[in-house]
Amino acid sequence: MRKILTAVLCGTMSLSLVACGSSSQTSATTQGAETTTAATEAKGETLTGSAEGFGGQITATLTVEDGKITACTLEGADETPEIGGKALEELEKQIVAANGYEIDGVSGATITAKGVKNAVAAALGEEIEAEETKAPETTAAPELVEIDGGLQIGQAYAAAHGTKCFAQAVAVVQDDVIVAAYIDEFQFMPSDAGVTGVPNSDTDFAQGYADGVVLGSKRVNAKYYSDMMTEHAKATVTIDGNFDAIESFVVGKTIDEVAKVAEGDGAVDAVSGATLADTAGYLKAIVDAAKAAKSTQAVEFSGNSEDLELKVAYTAAHGTKCYTSAAVLTDGENIVLSYIDEFQFISSDADVEGVPNSDAEFAEGYKEGGVLCSKRVNTTYYSKNMAEKGGSTVAIDANFDAIQNHVNGMSIADATALAGEESPVDAISGATLVDTAGYLNAILEAAK
Repeated sequence: MRKILTAVLCGTMSLSLVACGSSSQTSATTQGAETTTAATEAKGETLTGSAEGFGGQITATLTVEDGKITACTLEGADETPEIGGKALEELEKQIVAANGYEIDGVSGATITAKGVKNAVAAALGEEIEAEETKAPETTAAPELVEIDGGLQIGQAYAAAHGTKCFAQAVAVVQDDVIVAAYIDEFQFMPSDAGVTGVPNSDTDFAQGYADGVVLGSKRVNAKYYSDMMTEHAKATVTIDGNFDAIESFVVGKTIDEVAKVAEGDGAVDAVSGATLADTAGYLKAIVDAAKAAKSTQAVEFSGNSEDLELKVAYTAAHGTKCYTSAAVLTDGENIVLSYIDEFQFISSDADVEGVPNSDAEFAEGYKEGGVLCSKRVNTTYYSKNMAEKGGSTVAIDANFDAIQNHVNGMSIADATALAGEESPVDAISGATLVDTAGYLNAILEAAK
C-alpha cells in the first residue's frame, strides 16, 4: 500500500491558536487630555496605543482633531499577511468611521480585530470591559446514520514499542472487517543526525523540544531508523517494511481475529514479512483504531475495495506552533473518507493528557514545562482556549469533523477547487476555523 507523507508549510492561522492573547497598554498619550469612548476632546493630537494581536503587538496611531478621529494607522508586522495583515487596512477605515473602537471587525480576523480595539482604547487612555467568554459547543456527536456496508475510519495512539516513542494507527472498517490500516511511530532523534523533523520543527513548534533533539516520523526517516535497527539489533527488514507487513496482514480480517493474534504469544510469527518483536503492540494499536472507527459516521461505498488506498500526510495546516496529521482513504479520484488531528505542546501544568509515553522516556525530548498533546484527545482544554482567545463557539474536534464530513465523497478536483476559494470555511456547515483551507490542503496532500 503506497504511503505519502509530506510536510507543507502554510502561513495561514486560525482563530483557535492557543498562544494568542489580547492584553493592552498605552505607549503614549497626551498629558491632561480628557478622553471619552468616542474620542478625546483635545485638538490636533497624535495618540498611540499598543495591544497584543494574533501574532504579536499591534500599534494604533490616531490623529484626533476637535474630538474626532480623522486618521488611523495600524501596524502589526507579525499578523498573518493574508488574514490579519490584510484586515488592518479595513479596520483603519472602521476606526475612523466609528470615531472609536466600537467597530464591526473583519470576518476571519477575530483576534486581530480584538487587538486593534484594545490598541485604540489604549491610545484613548481607556480600557475595554472584558466580554463574557462563551463556552464552545459540546462535542456530543450527532446520532450516527446507519449505512449497510458503509466504510468508517478511526485513529488511535499507543505505546506499541517501548517507552521512547508513540505509535499512530489508522484503520478503515466495513462492518467488523478491516479494509485498510496505517501505522507510523514518532520518536525524538538527534537534531544533528540529518533527519527530517515533523512540520514546523524549524519554527515555533520546536520551542517544545529539549536541546539537541527533533521529533521525527519513523516512516519519513525510515533509512535512518532502519540503519540503527541493523546496527543495534541486526535487523534485516526496514522499519517501514515491517509496518507495511503488519498493515497487509490485518486487511480482510475481522477486528476480533486481529485482536486474538495480538493477544497470543506468536504475533510476529503470524505476520509474514514482519520481524519486530513488538508486532503484537502494533496489532493492538490497529485494533484500537478499528474500534474507534465504529463510533464514526459511515459513508457509502459500492466500488472495489482493492482500489482503495489509505494515505497519510503531515503538514503545517495551522500556523507554526503545531503540526497536522491528515489521513485519507481514496480510490484515486475521490476522497472516500478523511480524518484530521493536530499536535501541539501544552503546559504540563494544564489539565491535559499527553501522547502515550509522556510519563516515560519519550518525555526526555520535551523542554521542561511542556507536553506533546493531541488536540482531539484534549478537545475540552483546547476548545476552551479557542473560546477565551478567539471567541470560538465550536469545539476543535467538531470543526475537524465538519471539514471531514464535507469533503468525504468529494472528488479530489472539487476539493482542490474548494480549498482555493477565498473563504472556504463559509461553504462548510459547522466549521468556523479560519485555517479551514489549511486543513483541506492537508487532506489533499494525503489524497494526492
